[in-house]
Amino acid sequence: MHLVSNARLACARAIVLLSALFVAGCAGNVSPEVYMRLTEDLLSKGHLRVDPAPKDAPINSTGLARSFRDVTFSYEFHFDGDRIVNERLEKPLKRWRGVIRYKLIGDAYTAQDEAEIAELTQRIGDLTGLWFLRTDKAHDMLISVAGPKGRENVSSYLAERGMPVYRQRYDIWRRTPEWMCGATLSASNADPGRLVFAHIFIRSEVSGLLRKACLQEEIIQSLGLTNDSDAARPSIFNDDQEFAVMTRHDELLLRALYDPRLRTGMTVDQAMPIAEEILKDLSTSPKQL
Repeated sequence: MHLVSNARLACARAIVLLSALFVAGCAGNVSPEVYMRLTEDLLSKGHLRVDPAPKDAPINSTGLARSFRDVTFSYEFHFDGDRIVNERLEKPLKRWRGVIRYKLIGDAYTAQDEAEIAELTQRIGDLTGLWFLRTDKAHDMLISVAGPKGRENVSSYLAERGMPVYRQRYDIWRRTPEWMCGATLSASNADPGRLVFAHIFIRSEVSGLLRKACLQEEIIQSLGLTNDSDAARPSIFNDDQEFAVMTRHDELLLRALYDPRLRTGMTVDQAMPIAEEILKDLSTSPKQL
């Protein structure tokens, strides 16, 4: 099993944005009001944008290739037992194949969450050829939205289903209130480049546009674009929080990742010459999905 977690490290940014409020919040559970204040502060700075193709951030094949290299072939951090190691870990090209059956659990997901996930997965399917099906039975992707008590139940759910590593990662996350959301995923033992399971998790205290941003980034990153890059723009794969939803830039990265000219398990050196050609074709094509 090959595991990684991607999470928005809200406290680190919020200490800069909302210093006194968040320094107190990081010691225990963070209240919904803190995340609301964080959203307001980001919006006041012109962040959490929802324009997919902004004129002030044009894209080209060179920038796309740099972003693809940065976000596809490494993890932002990794786990060492109960310890989080904040260093990048290189990996080969990983992606899903065929149908992804997803299940929603937790005590706090809403009808709006359900609709946004359905819309997002339909869009991802159009871009990648993947097929998403919601189910209450056997699943490949687990999406949990939960409050404090609900997070205990999610932990028990993972334990009851014989997923101790997933439970360990989740418990680290739920004890760390500066993490708004995250994702843990794994690949096949037989084919280390083929992703076979993911768990996306979000705190119920996160609401509104910030919650939508969490849903979009974590679901999309769980498809194989596992890192963030300071150079990626306009993109949700950037810790500056400038963009809240998937942009045209991000759509092209997804399309490139699932292009049949690439193969699962490729190293960065094997894949990048092909990816550069794919992104050049995509960025100059008049076709808009």
